[in-house]
Amino acid sequence: MENYILAAWLGGLLMGIFVVMHFVIIGRGVGGSTGFVCAVKRSSKSKSMFFGYDLDPLKFFFSLGLPIGGLIHLLFIQDGSFAFSFDMGIYDDVLPSNDILKALMLVAGGALLGIGARMAGGCTSGHALAGGALLNPVSLVIAGLFFATAIGVAQLLFYVF
Repeated sequence: MENYILAAWLGGLLMGIFVVMHFVIIGRGVGGSTGFVCAVKRSSKSKSMFFGYDLDPLKFFFSLGLPIGGLIHLLFIQDGSFAFSFDMGIYDDVLPSNDILKALMLVAGGALLGIGARMAGGCTSGHALAGGALLNPVSLVIAGLFFATAIGVAQLLFYVF
């Protein structure tokens, strides 16, 4: 259990240092969704305003670092013990029991999250982490709306289902 607490503290500290250093060195905030948008834009050559950001390799590498960080945690903190599972804990009560339907629902939720991030001008990490660290008023309000909406939707799902 202590390894998880240490990993959380270390991860939070490193993320905070990264956000500040990124702003000091690059002069812009960082956010995860823009990195994925850059990857999609590069691979599809899209001219859509939905993907209207200039390609930013630094944000792409930030987004790439998220799953790599999880892999490093798995290999070095969790001793490589991993088993693929659709076990969602308490959320199994509101998700379908069929794994294929559960996967489709999770993919659809991820797609809606991505669309919402583009409509809001950034994702939770961009607004809450970077915008919050920079005390950007718009980011603070949007991050509050993100979390309030997430809490409300989760409560609604448990009430309905």
